[in-house]
Amino acid sequence: MLPELRYVENELLPMLRERSGNNKNKIEKQLRQWKGEKGICSLLLHVTDIPEADLLPDYNLYEIHYDPEKMFISELKKALSTAMADGDGIASVRANVGCGALCSLYGGLAQTFFEDKMPWLLQHLTHEEVEQITIEKLEESQEFKAGLEQMRFMKEMLEGTGIELYPMDLQGPVDMAHLFLGDAFFYDLYDEPELICKVLEMACAADVYGMEKCFEIIQPTDHVCHYNDLVLPVQTPLKISEDTSTLICQEHLLEFMKPYTERLLEHFGGGYIHYCGDNRHLLELIPGIKGNIGLNFGNPERHDPKAVLEELGRKKMCYYGSFPQISLEEYVNLARREDGRFNAFITASCTVKEQERFLEKFYTLL
Repeated sequence: MLPELRYVENELLPMLRERSGNNKNKIEKQLRQWKGEKGICSLLLHVTDIPEADLLPDYNLYEIHYDPEKMFISELKKALSTAMADGDGIASVRANVGCGALCSLYGGLAQTFFEDKMPWLLQHLTHEEVEQITIEKLEESQEFKAGLEQMRFMKEMLEGTGIELYPMDLQGPVDMAHLFLGDAFFYDLYDEPELICKVLEMACAADVYGMEKCFEIIQPTDHVCHYNDLVLPVQTPLKISEDTSTLICQEHLLEFMKPYTERLLEHFGGGYIHYCGDNRHLLELIPGIKGNIGLNFGNPERHDPKAVLEELGRKKMCYYGSFPQISLEEYVNLARREDGRFNAFITASCTVKEQERFLEKFYTLL
């Protein structure tokens, strides 16, 4: 056992158990906001300068994949930013195994690991390999099994602490197809549309299998956590990443992205969509995706907060995240709909010393 894990077990986890008493109210508040109740605006606050976090070491992204204790400590250290805050967020951790872990269910693919960046698939499937694959025949790789074992270990360690488990990274079908094929994906959109459809079928099958295995371990009741602050209703438990979708044209979004993403959302009941970058056609398409309940940006600074919140409001959808280009006051006012609802789960950060003043300011704006 790592020496720092003894500190976690003997001092940190007992302290977190004492702090977790208000979690039920926080969860209920977020769920009520998703239902569209008036006057509810969740502040998902993260605090910095946490002494307890400073006592935990930093591990690089390579070593955590080969040591479950180090991955646990790495995730716990991040979760403290929410667990030690007095906002409405619910601290959560995941098996941080990389966006290609679910791809490893097919074709013997394996990710490459790095010290300074997340894992990535450097090997891809050829057209011939895709043609030989039977979609129904997924096989649990060592990589995927390790992720499930990591989840079980984390869940056992965190029992009663108020810090919850969320699923492995879920990439949308288009993102998964890009991972399977590499950059040949962009040529195949034009030259091999039938092959693209088969790879998207594989992506959906791998996503469904992977998430179902994650939910078997999480065993959600009324909610599922995401990204160390957010709570989703259990009826709509997914986060789907559409990063590659920002790189394709409107025609291909309609032909490939929309139907397969909707199929994935439908299987689980729904969820919200995340993407980095900016694609006007994708942004216009998102509110019309069946099963989608919200939106999160990796690059919020590239988007117009007023336009985004108004359009999502018309569709009774919510935005989750920050808009660093506007003040907290402007953000709250833009998120307030005419009917009294708020359609933003606002993320923000401050120091421990600033927290009381920040919260006071936030509640005076409501």
